Amino acid sequence: MSLSDSQVRALKAGDKRQKQRCGSSSGLYVVVEPTSKGGGKSFIGISRFPPRSPKNGGKWIEFRIGPYGKGPGKWSLKEASDEWDLIKTWSKENGKDPREKKKKEQAELVQKTTSPTLEQACQSYLDEWTSVREEGKTEYRNLIWNQILPQFGADTPVEHLSWDYEHPGGRTSRELITDYLGRVRRRAPSSARKQTFILKGVFENAIRKGWVKRDQNPAVSITSPKDKKAESKVKHHPYLFIEQLPGFWEVFDRNEPNGQISTRGACLLTFMCGLRVGAISGMKWEEVDLEEDMWRVPATRMKTWDEGEKNHLVPLTAPMKDLLKEMEKVNGDTEFVFASPRTQSRHINPSSINNHFIDLGYKGDFVGHGVRTTILTYGQKKLGFSSDIIQLQIGHKVKDKIRGIYDRHDFIEERKSFLIQWCDLMLSLGMKV
Repeated sequence: MSLSDSQVRALKAGDKRQKQRCGSSSGLYVVVEPTSKGGGKSFIGISRFPPRSPKNGGKWIEFRIGPYGKGPGKWSLKEASDEWDLIKTWSKENGKDPREKKKKEQAELVQKTTSPTLEQACQSYLDEWTSVREEGKTEYRNLIWNQILPQFGADTPVEHLSWDYEHPGGRTSRELITDYLGRVRRRAPSSARKQTFILKGVFENAIRKGWVKRDQNPAVSITSPKDKKAESKVKHHPYLFIEQLPGFWEVFDRNEPNGQISTRGACLLTFMCGLRVGAISGMKWEEVDLEEDMWRVPATRMKTWDEGEKNHLVPLTAPMKDLLKEMEKVNGDTEFVFASPRTQSRHINPSSINNHFIDLGYKGDFVGHGVRTTILTYGQKKLGFSSDIIQLQIGHKVKDKIRGIYDRHDFIEERKSFLIQWCDLMLSLGMKV
């Protein structure tokens, strides 16, 4: 019996490595790594070479096709099946071990062009990087596809990113990469360290293969001792730049880690209104007034609140109300908008929001609290709203002089206008409700 793509997607990791045949006689298998190694899925082909009986010397060989999933460098069931058929045909016609095909293609790539693309160089680096568990490789692969390639261009010849190469405007690759990693370091030091490690490794591998000249690795010695000392002292919540949001929403919409609906709904509301995850995760239906389009958040769930204040007002925008309608379909008969799937008498754990961002491949790049920084930064830069209005709306602890001027319920129309425009901006960047 053949597996369907949905059955492959539904396979769960366990304590041991699993290997399941995809078809009755194809020799294609899906492998599920144990949870201790990240639980990743990949396709392999198994065949006998030479194609003889064991008595005549034939041996079973294993050919790795690639990881399961959608996106660059990943394979659907159909794509893996087609690839395995091509490999078996090539092996039969040429009388060679199937594994020789991959070696031949890599050699042809070097001969065909003196400078493969950055994407090809990254893939070559990942293919030859064997000294790490699949869990760690998955995290670094996500950093490559979601951060590095969009920044420098997947089709950019890797030679054009060598240290001394000059780009339009006279800037060298070294300067471009140093500036980029510096921007990342200011908002997400952990991600900057990992991306520096990846870039350094990619170019070291490219130098070994002759794609980049010696002494031209643009990522060596990026982080100075002073930078490392500063990173250990300053702990900023990492956040996303607005240029990264379209890519993030694509990843979020694919939902490859199969996040459950309450968690994903809470993530969406975090981006739409900017409140802390603790305030959002405990949202109750009784707090929502659809006649007045208002959500009244009790002061008990607001982290920075003054004695005597009762609640925080969040004007409901059209996308927020659309989200509530979707949540009502699954949690309408419970107390909480984002009810726990395990015990619906309770709401989801606030950490579920950050954990889902991690599962999507954004570990170290941003956290739920960092969304507030994104909103505060680009609410001013892109939409032109004052910092005071935005801080009032997202529940920031404002300065004493501001608290003396503004009440928590002041400027509700301006705050409503801000949330409407902010939600519209998120929709234009790819957010789907």
